[in-house]
Amino acid sequence: MQFAEATMKNINQVFLSAYEDGRKALYEHEVYQVLHHIGLEVPKFVFAENPYDVSSKMLENFGEEIVVKIVSPQIAHKQKLGGVKIIRNYDPMFVQFVLARMKDEVLSHFEEGNKPEITGFLLVEFLPHTQAIGYEVLIGFKEDPAFGPVLTLSKGGDDAEFFAKYYDAANLFLPPMDYEAALKMVNTLNIRHKFKQIGHTEYMEYMAKAMSVLSGLAYHYSFVAEKKPEFIIKAIDINPFVITKDNRFVAIDGFAEFIKTSEESKSVPEVNTNHLEGFFRPKGIAVVGVSADMDKYSLGREIGRLLHDLNRDDLYFINARGGALRFDNKEYVLYKSLDEIEDNIDLVVYAAPAQYTIDFIKSLKAGKPKAVILISGIPANIKYSEFAKQLDEFIPDGLRIIGPNCMGVYFAPDQSGKGLNTLFIEEKRLELKHSSYSNTVLLTQSGALAVTAIDKLQNTRIFKSVVSFGNKYDVKITDLMAYFAKEDSIDLISLYIEGLDAGEGRQFFQLARKISKPIIAYKSGKTEAGAKAAASHTASMSGSYDVFKAACLQAGVILIENIDDHYNFVKVFSLLAHKIPSGNRVAGVVNAGFESTVGADELKNLRQAQLSTETIEKLNTINKYGLVDTSSPFLDITPMADDRMYADFVEAVLQDENVDCVFVAIVPHATTLKTTPDTCRDQDSLANLLVELGKKHNKPMVVSVNAGRYYQDFVSIMESNGLPVFNDIRSSIKSLDTFVSYHFQSE
Repeated sequence: MQFAEATMKNINQVFLSAYEDGRKALYEHEVYQVLHHIGLEVPKFVFAENPYDVSSKMLENFGEEIVVKIVSPQIAHKQKLGGVKIIRNYDPMFVQFVLARMKDEVLSHFEEGNKPEITGFLLVEFLPHTQAIGYEVLIGFKEDPAFGPVLTLSKGGDDAEFFAKYYDAANLFLPPMDYEAALKMVNTLNIRHKFKQIGHTEYMEYMAKAMSVLSGLAYHYSFVAEKKPEFIIKAIDINPFVITKDNRFVAIDGFAEFIKTSEESKSVPEVNTNHLEGFFRPKGIAVVGVSADMDKYSLGREIGRLLHDLNRDDLYFINARGGALRFDNKEYVLYKSLDEIEDNIDLVVYAAPAQYTIDFIKSLKAGKPKAVILISGIPANIKYSEFAKQLDEFIPDGLRIIGPNCMGVYFAPDQSGKGLNTLFIEEKRLELKHSSYSNTVLLTQSGALAVTAIDKLQNTRIFKSVVSFGNKYDVKITDLMAYFAKEDSIDLISLYIEGLDAGEGRQFFQLARKISKPIIAYKSGKTEAGAKAAASHTASMSGSYDVFKAACLQAGVILIENIDDHYNFVKVFSLLAHKIPSGNRVAGVVNAGFESTVGADELKNLRQAQLSTETIEKLNTINKYGLVDTSSPFLDITPMADDRMYADFVEAVLQDENVDCVFVAIVPHATTLKTTPDTCRDQDSLANLLVELGKKHNKPMVVSVNAGRYYQDFVSIMESNGLPVFNDIRSSIKSLDTFVSYHFQSE
């Protein structure tokens, strides 16, 4: 929300007064002033510097009881020291006496020479309210280094029975949030059940207003704001807002920390896609660090071999000693430097030792090359920050860098070019297959994760591109996301993130909200130990996983909690990218009864379809053994079914207008099925029949095959032809449920 200029001026004055007083924290009554300026209700209050300043006029607006508090910049928990009391509002002299005694009591807890400063006393309206759950709400925000301000909503109170039944953890949100969005959010909280039961749904509106207004305050006074503010609020806690006995929603305590904007170094970086084409469709590639000595391992030579195998005719190798190298029937001259190469070079892959990286960057000239992949890590004798500082000094204008400490780029060949592969794993160890329907990009901070994902999803051939970007000195994950969001060959963006730098999280959040393609993310560093490990590996700040999770939820990113789900969801979203469901009604065909039961148990957002009369009649015709309950949408066709009967049952449910998606579960050991290595390739085998159905019908279909490696050929036939296959029913249902929910809810 936008604040009026006069409102901003008043708020700035509160911060300025505190700043000129030498403070970077607001007193409680100053927080009340800020909240009052943004339209939130606060209790009546009076600040007195001295107990004996209290007068009859000060007290005349209070009721029979008042709350009195000491004010001190050094004391955070006043109540524990006797610095907060509820007293009768008798006369000024009584209040003066209480304040003087309260000051003495507080100071008695400290030794001489170490006593805190008592700057005054706060007299606050006493607000009767219940502490039952929902009547006390804790709302605040705090700056996250990567994401900027993060709003927090949690509940106070002592209604233990209700708390146990309707528990909500603290809710995190990234500002700004307008009133309608806030109202929609608070109406997802379980506390709504209580307020509906007692006939006070307006309490949700109270919360929504406070959330939206504080959201605006958090955003406008942060480093992520479009217009730079005079002050930046680092944290505000309203602890708590209460619903009073007369149904007001009032803040009864508050704390805030702030700094001058001039003291803030963080900012939200701009997305930069300039010259990224040089990493994926370069014209001219040079590999630095290629050894001609075949008796020695050479990382550069491994990369050179991969590029040679792509039949590129614009490939050049560099070694300071010169020489020559032969791959197959082609001999390559080893140039001593990039300057010796007269042809155009868009991309340089640097695979020489790390200690020479800075000298290499020094040698580059503007415009040649446009892009560099620094495969090598950071020199062992310097810290990453110093390494980055040296790069800053020598990098030519306009040059883009992926890395350091990465595996680089894979980009599948297509009509626009011969492709690129710097992942330095020889093909007989890890074959990276592609096909006409390769449509997924994997952007990963970890090269090892790239290798594992390629291996896990090898038969699916879904990867159009893989980018291992390492320490992301220059090219950020957001730059790559923006580039591939506009790449026509990409339907799915898959992310593995270890850390996000200052402001980069906010950039990620803003960009993800704009991208229409599905984004699947897995982030390491969920625990404190994991965060430390990620930071040491990537030289990046990991940030709070809970904040990252909240950002993904708001931005529509599919956040995966475990790595196996990541592989499974990438598979289903990629292979079913063009089979968008029209609803969430599911039917299934299995040949083992337990899989039907387990499948039903795993449904989350999917709903069992109600098969049409016509479909049931068709199923009864197929059911020649009379063993199948054709009234159920989850058909157990028993091990008696052969390949053709199995496929006919599947097609019958695919054709039903009441069915939006289908799962097929196969225990392949049945002797009636052609699932063994010697039979599964037959034209009339179940694998090939299911492939035909997948191509014929536009409804999402997943397959689970509950078996071991002996049946891998059977599985690979389906996967290599575009069917998502899983090794258990739970994974297949969970993946289908996530895919359908994403598309059906977004309609």
